[in-house]
Amino acid sequence: MTGSRRILYPLGAAVILAYFFFFTWKSLFLYFDADDMYNLYFAWSKPLGEVLRSNLFFWNGFVRPMGAVFYRAIFAVAGFHPLPFHVALLGLGVCNIALCFWFVRLVSHSDRTAALATLLFAFHTRLMEVWFRTGVVYDALCFTFLYAGACLYIGARQEGRQLGAGRIAAILACYLCALDAKEMAVFLPVLLLSYEFILNTANRKSLVPSRAAGLIAVLALMIVPYAIGKLHGPGAMANNPDYRPEFSYARYANTWSVYLEHLFVRDTPVPEWTGMIIVGALAAGALALRSRLLIFAWSVIVFGLLPVSFAPARGAFVMFISWPGWVIYAAALLVALQDPIMRSHPQYRTALACAVFVLAGWRMGKFNLHDQRADPRHWLYDTPALVRAMSRQMMQQHPSLPLGTRILMTADPFSTGEYTPNFVMNLLYRDPSLKLDRVGMMEKAPANWDGYQYVFTYEGNSYKQLKP
Repeated sequence: MTGSRRILYPLGAAVILAYFFFFTWKSLFLYFDADDMYNLYFAWSKPLGEVLRSNLFFWNGFVRPMGAVFYRAIFAVAGFHPLPFHVALLGLGVCNIALCFWFVRLVSHSDRTAALATLLFAFHTRLMEVWFRTGVVYDALCFTFLYAGACLYIGARQEGRQLGAGRIAAILACYLCALDAKEMAVFLPVLLLSYEFILNTANRKSLVPSRAAGLIAVLALMIVPYAIGKLHGPGAMANNPDYRPEFSYARYANTWSVYLEHLFVRDTPVPEWTGMIIVGALAAGALALRSRLLIFAWSVIVFGLLPVSFAPARGAFVMFISWPGWVIYAAALLVALQDPIMRSHPQYRTALACAVFVLAGWRMGKFNLHDQRADPRHWLYDTPALVRAMSRQMMQQHPSLPLGTRILMTADPFSTGEYTPNFVMNLLYRDPSLKLDRVGMMEKAPANWDGYQYVFTYEGNSYKQLKP
């Protein structure tokens, strides 16, 4: 390693981590939200053996069992305290930053491109749920295992050697964990094929027949039972209208318009025809420049989002798996713009790369700060405030409750139809037999309170005990 690299590598890593924590440290002070309560209760209430088996038998329809392991393991150690969950989530964020650098370095063979792409990857204001909400830890876990598997594969293929049995086992294990984390993991075999046919031209002839081709075939075949488990059966995700796919051009164009709104930080969706033109223009630009790296980045952008492109549009966090494609595309273009200057003035190569790195980080940081100041994101903080108030006030009044306690709430601040208060009480006292009834969810209020040991109401932002 040259002298400049010995300085720039740790300095660049420190800048990227500082940039990341500058935007994410406030997440450590967030409380559990409604999704956390459902996810944690679901993971905690299931038999441990069922949770572990579901991670092995990925086709059984259990919803994202790797996330259940995350919740259950931390809850077993730390209890009903949100800080360890958020620390773990930020730890995953740091791990994913390192994976992004590794991945981009492998596919671009460029330190400049890898460093710049990783800086852009570190934080995007509309993807902040990935780092702020443990309720979307599934996306962070899926990214970790998917790109770890991709890096293990690409690293071996670049050396032009056959995949060893140990590496194949590691890639399969990563893919299994990614599938257990979130459905976006089905992108991995497509990602590896894109790498082989777009970037790995030197070793393409060695793909078939080879262990690499056999591995990709196995990864693709694993999708079949996985998809059957997700799309069929009483607990299938397709039964939920929020996840039910609609395979039509209209749905495809609509989801892209929403996700491009998030990407470009707009207040309204990008017109659908404009969205399709943008997708096409990215492909056309890559072809016009004859850049295999840009074509590969485009494939990550498009195919990385494909698993949710026909489902109802959701938050920007679902773009996280395809986010490396965007940052590779942007970083590769910025590096390409530097090349003419460097050819005529090679002595300025390092200085120019550092200047572009700093300017890109400054501009992206300013972009992120402006959006967060313009939109305080009350939805990110409102529900955690309700959960925090309930858990703290209940523990202040009753640090413990007898097993099987029956409680009635005559009023509470939660909307009807949601079970967040029920999950809070069961988890707070670690009692699955505790029973909470809420008048707001009953057809008729009980005539008396004889069947309840405790009765509470909610007045003036406080829970007040009415019985005993």
